[in-house]
Amino acid sequence: MNDKELLNRLHDHEKRILKALEGEKSLTIQELQQLTQLNKDSLEKASLWAKVKGILKIDEEITEFIELTKEGEEYVKEGLPEKNLLKILEKGEKSISSLNKKVKKFNIGLVWVRKNNWVTIQKGQLELTTKGRKSIKEQLPEEKILSQLREGKQNTKSFDKIIIEKLEKRGLIKQTIKKKREVSLTDLGKKILPKLEIKENIGQLSPKILKEKLWKNQVIRPYDVTLPSTKINPGKKHYITQIIEYIQKIWTDMGFKEMTGPLIDASFWNFDALYQPQDHPARDLADTFYMKTPEKGKLPDSQLVERVKSTHENGWTTGSLGWRYKWDPEFSMKTVLRTHTTSLSARTIAKLKPEDLPVKYFAVGRCFRNETLDWKHLAEFYQTEGIVVGEGVTFRQLQGYLKRFFTKMGFPKARFRPGYFPYTEMSMEIEVWHPEHKQWMELGGSGIFRPEVVKPLLGVDVPVLAWGLGFGRIIMDKYKVDDLRKLYLSDLKQLREAQVWLGV
Repeated sequence: MNDKELLNRLHDHEKRILKALEGEKSLTIQELQQLTQLNKDSLEKASLWAKVKGILKIDEEITEFIELTKEGEEYVKEGLPEKNLLKILEKGEKSISSLNKKVKKFNIGLVWVRKNNWVTIQKGQLELTTKGRKSIKEQLPEEKILSQLREGKQNTKSFDKIIIEKLEKRGLIKQTIKKKREVSLTDLGKKILPKLEIKENIGQLSPKILKEKLWKNQVIRPYDVTLPSTKINPGKKHYITQIIEYIQKIWTDMGFKEMTGPLIDASFWNFDALYQPQDHPARDLADTFYMKTPEKGKLPDSQLVERVKSTHENGWTTGSLGWRYKWDPEFSMKTVLRTHTTSLSARTIAKLKPEDLPVKYFAVGRCFRNETLDWKHLAEFYQTEGIVVGEGVTFRQLQGYLKRFFTKMGFPKARFRPGYFPYTEMSMEIEVWHPEHKQWMELGGSGIFRPEVVKPLLGVDVPVLAWGLGFGRIIMDKYKVDDLRKLYLSDLKQLREAQVWLGV
C-alpha cells in the first residue's frame, strides 16, 4: 500500500505514538504513557499494531530478579533453623524434647538435618554425624545466597540454580521477571511522520452521531480487516460427542428410534440371548471383562429364560439340533462389561409384541473388550447398532440403510462381502472406499438375525435386519490422529484445533 493508504489506516492511538516519537531515538512504554496520556493496555496494543504495519520497532529487554521473602529476611537475621540446631547439638544438648524448646522452628530444622544426613536419631536423642560437624564450620550455599540477596546482589546468573530452586520451594525467596520495552520509529515510520495529521475521528457509531449527522463533519476511522487478530478459543463440544450426535441424527432422520441400556449387563443378554454357547471362546477372560461387583445380574421372566435354555439345548423348532449341552442359568447371570451394543437389540426385541411391528431402532454406545492396548486397539470403544424388525424386510434393504449411513458419514462408495457372525445368517461385512488412501476400509458387520435369536425373544419367527458398526477409525481419519489412545487425552491444543464436525 502507498503512504496515503497507510496513513488512512492508522488508529488515533498509533498516530499519537508516532507524534510522541518525533525527534526521539526511542522511548520506553512508561515515557510514552506520559507523553500520549494513553493507558498502558491501549498503548501496548497500539504499539503492536504499528509494529505489524512496519512503522514502529519494539525492543524488549527481560531481566530476572530474586528477592527475599519476609521469612527469608528473618532467616538472614536469625540463621537457618537447621544451622541453629547443629550449633546447639555441638554444645552437647541431644534430647529432642529439650532441643524443641531451645531451637526456634525446631521441626523445620529437624527435617533438613535429617534430609542432609547431618544427624542420626536413637531413642529420642540426636547424634551429630561427621558430615554434620563439618557443616557447622562451613558457610552453607543457602546462607551465602541469602546473605548476598540481603546485600542487594541480584544477578541470577551467578547463583546455583539447584539451591535457588530449593530456597524458592522453602518460601525464602521469590523470583520476579521485569520487562523493559523501548519503542522507536522505523524508516517507514520516519517517512510518513511529516505527513501525519491528527484529527478527531469517529471510532464507533452511536444513535446520537446518526441522529445529529455528526459524521458529515468528522472522519470515520477505517478498520484494517487484514491485520492479525487475537485467536479466540470458544467453548465447543468434544469432537467425539459431536460425531455421536451427528450419527444419532442420521438414524432418526431415517425414522429410527433410539434404544439405550446398561453398560454392565448379565451374560444372558450379552451372550445367551444371542445364541452364543456358554463355552464359546468369546466368553473367555481373555476377551471379556467379568465383574466382581456386582457379580451376578437378574434374569428376565422365567418363560423367556426357558425358551432361551431350550434353544441352546434342543435347537427350538427350526430344524437345528441346538448346541447339545446342559445350559447353566448361574453362568448366564454373571455380569460383564458389555462387549457389544447388540445386547441392547436383544433387550429391545424381547419387549416387542407382534402387533408392534414393523419397527426400527438404533443405538450408539460404549463397548468393552479385553484387548491388548496399542495404536489401533483399546479396551473401550464406541459402536453404533441397528435393527429393523418386520415381515417383508429384505437383505437388500439392509444394504440400502448401511449405504445411506456411510454416504452421510462421508463415504459414498461402499461394498459388501459375505461374512460370518454367530447370531446372523445371512451375514456380510461392510467396506468403504477411502478416497485419500485409495483403499477399502472395513467398518463393521451385519446380517439377518438367526431364528434361534428372534423366536425365543419375540415368540415368532420374523426377519430382523441387524448391524454393528465401529466408527473409531473414521474419527482417527477425520482428525488426523495416528493413535486411538490420543482421542481420550486431555490435550487442550488438540481439542482447540479440532474442526467442528459438520457431516456431509
